[in-house]
Amino acid sequence: MFTTLFTSADVVASSLSGLAIMSLAAAIISFLGLSWSNESWRVPVALVGTACLVTAVYYAGAAGYWFNASKASAGVRFSAWYSVHPLQVAAVYFYARTQGPVPVGVFWRLGGAAILMVFGRWLGDAAFFDESLGAILSIGFWLYILGELYFGAIPDRIRTAARPIKLGYFWIRLLFTLGWAVYPILHFVDTVIGVGHAPSIIVLYSTFDIVNLIIPSLVVVAVAGQDRY
Repeated sequence: MFTTLFTSADVVASSLSGLAIMSLAAAIISFLGLSWSNESWRVPVALVGTACLVTAVYYAGAAGYWFNASKASAGVRFSAWYSVHPLQVAAVYFYARTQGPVPVGVFWRLGGAAILMVFGRWLGDAAFFDESLGAILSIGFWLYILGELYFGAIPDRIRTAARPIKLGYFWIRLLFTLGWAVYPILHFVDTVIGVGHAPSIIVLYSTFDIVNLIIPSLVVVAVAGQDRY
């Protein structure tokens, strides 16, 4: 992708290439953050770094495919989401674990819900059953994740934490609430309405990955560094 010429007017190529570089930069910052964070923070920092690295690999591949065919497929995006979303919710779980014990059942429930959230949308996109049903299933599992983040053992643990940790969790949870809402909306427009993986859809997905992945990852790294220094 770095040796392919594209113009500034090619918004899709610019967004895919830009997100590949941004995600890689966020991954590098996260892994470097392992050296300036306490031992208790290294698991959540490593998880968000890995999520950013997976996203960088996806965007590099998607950009290459776009340069070759001027097309995009939702399939490769789903293959990345199966790793990225579980890594993100696992990072939130271990974020709370830095402040004390959190039942391990929360980890398994969050991870399972994140996988099923993606799986529901994929089933609809792959036409294994009705696209609307796939979107509804995905929304249901996303709402379950939000329920754990707002009313479960995780917010109970964060409630007794220091102010920087509370503030970081507030922004992460807010981004998961508002930013992740875009996924079922765009999926509905993409598959149910039948717009397809149009250039505007690709650009919107790419833009919201900044909000949904890169910013929360950097919040985790920032809180981890501040907690030590």
